[in-house]
Amino acid sequence: MCAAKEIHSILVEEVGEEEMRRTVESFMRECHQCSTLRHPNIIQSLGVYYPSSGAGGVQGRMRLPVMVMEVMADSLTSLVDKHEKIPVHIKFSIIHDVFLGLCYLHNQDPPIVHRDLSPNNILLTEHHVAKISDLGVAKVIMADSRKTMTKAPGTVDFMPPESLSRSPVYGPPMDVFSFAGIILHTFNQQWPSPSDQVEFDSKTRKVVALSEVDRRQQYLDKLRGEAEVLKPLVEECLDNDPVVRPTITTVCERIQVSKDVYIKESPQNVITLHKQLEQKDKIIDENNREINQLRSEVDQLKQELSSTRSVPAEQTASQVDRATLEGKGFTRTSKFNVEAPPLMPTLTSGRYHIKWTQLADLPAPMFSAYTAVQDEKVYVAGGDSPVDDAFHQVYVYDINTDQWGQLPPPGHYCGVPQVIGGKLAIIGGCLSASKQRTNKVSTFDQSSQTWVSYYPDLLSIRSRPGVVTHMEHVIVAGGVKGDDTLVLQDDIEVLNWKENCHWRKVSIYLPVPLYSSRPIIADGHLFIVGYDGVKNKVYSDAYKIPVVDITRSGEQQTSYTSTKWITMTPADHYYTTLIPNSSPPIVVGGRDPYEIATTTSDIKLFDESSKSWRNIASLSSARSHLAIAVVSDNTIIVFGGYTKGGKNALPSSLTTVELGQVYPL
Repeated sequence: MCAAKEIHSILVEEVGEEEMRRTVESFMRECHQCSTLRHPNIIQSLGVYYPSSGAGGVQGRMRLPVMVMEVMADSLTSLVDKHEKIPVHIKFSIIHDVFLGLCYLHNQDPPIVHRDLSPNNILLTEHHVAKISDLGVAKVIMADSRKTMTKAPGTVDFMPPESLSRSPVYGPPMDVFSFAGIILHTFNQQWPSPSDQVEFDSKTRKVVALSEVDRRQQYLDKLRGEAEVLKPLVEECLDNDPVVRPTITTVCERIQVSKDVYIKESPQNVITLHKQLEQKDKIIDENNREINQLRSEVDQLKQELSSTRSVPAEQTASQVDRATLEGKGFTRTSKFNVEAPPLMPTLTSGRYHIKWTQLADLPAPMFSAYTAVQDEKVYVAGGDSPVDDAFHQVYVYDINTDQWGQLPPPGHYCGVPQVIGGKLAIIGGCLSASKQRTNKVSTFDQSSQTWVSYYPDLLSIRSRPGVVTHMEHVIVAGGVKGDDTLVLQDDIEVLNWKENCHWRKVSIYLPVPLYSSRPIIADGHLFIVGYDGVKNKVYSDAYKIPVVDITRSGEQQTSYTSTKWITMTPADHYYTTLIPNSSPPIVVGGRDPYEIATTTSDIKLFDESSKSWRNIASLSSARSHLAIAVVSDNTIIVFGGYTKGGKNALPSSLTTVELGQVYPL
């Protein structure tokens, strides 16, 4: 999710080319300036996007740029309007964030003056972290040039008197004055509209000019209680003479002291109560969002049900009927978002039919493989096979043509394919030359058709780890360690490929050491159904943990724990596979825990109400160790697997590839 700022069409419609060019150049200057700023209390620019000429042009003349920024939850103006009484500690925190952002701007070389600081331009995260936005009229103040335009832009109620003069002088004191208005607005929860600049003195019968402090005296008088310590500072910031106003550095020091005094003198139970109320509001908001999401999903399922009543019961040919698939949303032109893959339907009740269609066979029999989906292609790698060197390969299935290809070998096998930041990578495994386990992360370069070192290598050597992505995070869990024996890892590493692009170990261990697991993210949780565990024990146990506990775990750790994992009901079968992005979790296939030679075709959903796995559909044939890729919101592809025909029969890996489409009965 991101926010976008674009040039309003009214500014460029029916204007000449020269005026349009100046408008775009001014906008691009703002984009450039924002792109150079990096501070937690300044809105982060993510880049500039040019829509296609048909969508973003004006009268076919020019494509207009769009500035892409981080998305925020609220503005200070909106927060004050919506809440009758904001907790004082949040008010202190907001103004603390604002002056930190101003300090950063004013301490640039040369300084940057915002010139339009108002509650409308203070945006907030969902946790009320304040960030300064809208630097469109910000000005770089050079040492040898103090005057600029004839009038200073800005929100009038927050503008200092010098900005309204015919030739305004620009400097940091302008923002200091506006910041005083921000304090009044935040603590009084009232827009500080000043009185007239003059008043009539009935005694002298003369018109008297009012100072800026006098014009806002009614709002200053309302700074009572915890906020009263700020009153002298606000009065100094509102001084008519910009030279007399304190610098932003002085403001920082005095507000920090005021904040510390408040926290020291406020009873801890009051602060705790504020935090509890905040948490309750957040829970209510989350519940409302979930209710709306469920309503939307119910409507979607009703539409799907009505549109699938006429679906033929059987496929007339073993090969894929492209016209039939395209009629069900499996289209040639569909594109899959690599960082937000499609979700399987929320299958919360009833039973479901899956219509299976045979696709082109795998190039070699394979089981325990892993898949990654990108640009209408499915990459299959990291599996086992009775065919020599097959497990060294990365096979590519083209969804549109129903044909197989392969990439050059990455140089390490038993690694896990994953799409990271739009790039295909192989994580961990064993080196092809020495067969030693590795921490290597190889990325496929499309232009040269070779594997390169683009993302950093793992911190620990491991093969067959569990790997899953969540927004900008890549989570790698467990795997086989780097020695010659089958010793398993139980630690977790996380990569933030967008922010700092380095791996870090988190403070939470796996509940048991595992390898070949296929974790998924669903309903805000990381789910794992166990594969091989310690001492050659195999697991059907299932576990979950809030994914934020993994992605937000601190970098510097002195102690580790596995107690945060929630143990779920065992999945009845082991060597079963979770469907990626299924909500609630769904497992497919596996082996009977009591009859080692018996595989199952069961597809089971975890029922939260009964805390049990409930059978909802079936595979076309029984198998375990299969690989699954989600390619649309109701379509999966199942690759290979492992089957046994009897108690003493030898295992057999499959080349079978089948497309399954989900329909409620």
